Amino acid sequence: MPIYEGIGSMVAEKNSVVFDFGRAYTKCGFAREPSPRWIIPSTVPMGQNKQMQPIWNYWAQDDLIAMLKEFLYTLYFRHLSVNPKDRRVVVVESVLCPTLFRNSVAQVLFEHFEVPAVVFVPSHLMALYTLGINSALVLDCGYYESISLPISF
Repeated sequence: MPIYEGIGSMVAEKNSVVFDFGRAYTKCGFAREPSPRWIIPSTVPMGQNKQMQPIWNYWAQDDLIAMLKEFLYTLYFRHLSVNPKDRRVVVVESVLCPTLFRNSVAQVLFEHFEVPAVVFVPSHLMALYTLGINSALVLDCGYYESISLPISF
């Protein structure tokens, strides 16, 4: 293989976008980076007066989808400055994440932003993955809840 083909293939591979939607804050950035690029409040302007609403305070799926479209648009174009059609997405989620929220995120990413791929990964496994260990007792202290899980794989 010529050297220019090898360099071209390394440059062409784009890092995946990583989202971690929390109750109070959302972390976003790129795979293979040691920390999130942005940590922002999980709120979006809604209604006629554009009052900030948490993305977790939704009444129906239609409201949630509208909030997620606005919120993800802000993440992609204001904070990350990338084209969503060019990047795969990793969504780090809690094991207690509601199915409606997970399905709505997937629907918005695929139908509205046309991302090539989405994977949902449990946050407790990612804590071990970053440390390179097989088993641990993971304590996750968040804004809304605290969870302790024994993990072994």
